[in-house]
Amino acid sequence: MTLILLITLSFNLSAQGNCDCKPELDFVYEQMQTTYSFKDQIKGDQKEVFEQRYQKLSTQMTEPMSLPECFWKLNQLMSLVNDKHAEVFEKRPGFEAAKIYDSAFVNAYRATEAFLNFPKVTLDLKALTAELKLKAASDIEGIYTIGRKMKMGVYRVDDTDSLVGVILESELGTWAPGQIFAYLKENQKVAHYDIAFYSQVHKNLVFAKAQYFANGMLFSNVIKENAGKNYSLINAEDREGYVLSNLTDDVQYVWLNSFARYAMDAKRDALIAQIDHELKAPNLIIDLRNNGGGADKISLPILKALKKKSVKVYVITNFYTGSNAEMTTVRLKQLFNATHLGQRTYGAISYGSNYGKTFHSASGLFSFYPTDMRQKQFMEYEEIGVAPEVALKADADWIEQTLNYIKTQQQ
Repeated sequence: MTLILLITLSFNLSAQGNCDCKPELDFVYEQMQTTYSFKDQIKGDQKEVFEQRYQKLSTQMTEPMSLPECFWKLNQLMSLVNDKHAEVFEKRPGFEAAKIYDSAFVNAYRATEAFLNFPKVTLDLKALTAELKLKAASDIEGIYTIGRKMKMGVYRVDDTDSLVGVILESELGTWAPGQIFAYLKENQKVAHYDIAFYSQVHKNLVFAKAQYFANGMLFSNVIKENAGKNYSLINAEDREGYVLSNLTDDVQYVWLNSFARYAMDAKRDALIAQIDHELKAPNLIIDLRNNGGGADKISLPILKALKKKSVKVYVITNFYTGSNAEMTTVRLKQLFNATHLGQRTYGAISYGSNYGKTFHSASGLFSFYPTDMRQKQFMEYEEIGVAPEVALKADADWIEQTLNYIKTQQQ
């Protein structure tokens, strides 16, 4: 019997309790209109498209529906605006993350309705595992590790563009085999997926829009078992960031792992001192892999220090280069004519949150995180990302590949 014949799950079936979704939709409808991204994009004909989508979704909510289905529909409305910083998510439970390693807490949780009625499948997991082991690393279907504690099987629902991720193994007592971890749907962009998934710690629903599946990697910590060595993610400790080093006689290197405003101010100042006194090589590699962003107050002074130097810049990014790190990528290309290598960036670049406020629906089921700031000069990259001039292969060291590229330019 093939795997397809075993599958009986669809997005509107869940063991979780039902909710009245229309008030949740109204909450998201109102909150979206407060954001800069909505005001920038939903006008003219798009205003009518937005209203029509809202009305269509409203008519689908005359009866209670499962929480995952409701959540998916809320994000159908959200999808009309390009803004990767703004998000709606299931309200997070109040317990501390460390509790999931407390046996007393875990035992008490496993006796609750929340655990017993958590969405799950009734498939034969052994048969599913055997079938998924045959999938190629390049196929979205297959077996994934989630960090070091869990394994998930992702399989297609019949012949549709929808997939489900189900837990196969877990060392975390808060998860059990058969429970659903993620719902996936193919995005219009090739190799991109819209994903509603449960956070590993709090098990609340979160949404990832247009997530890029490449090199067997669904998220930075959700990777195909058979993906092999993947150099698109930097393998380094945070303490190694912000240290200018010599790679060869004519190439120096620095990994800027974060632009977090308060955590990186001392490291920024130390790096600027290094740039002033130790940057001597004609070529500099700036590695922005895994840098999720931060503040201009960290990144701009570094660029100002670099402007005093006569140096050719090479910038490396991956899909997990986001927000202010994406802005920095664009600025390096504009100010220094930097060569951009690696992989496209995340695409959360033109909007942001200054105040970090979160608003909750009247029911307490869902929360909305709005954006309250924008930089229009980066609008073209929102949800698209910044594409490199030189793509790097995932199966070879990215710094070595960049060094080889620099050599070819000098010949």
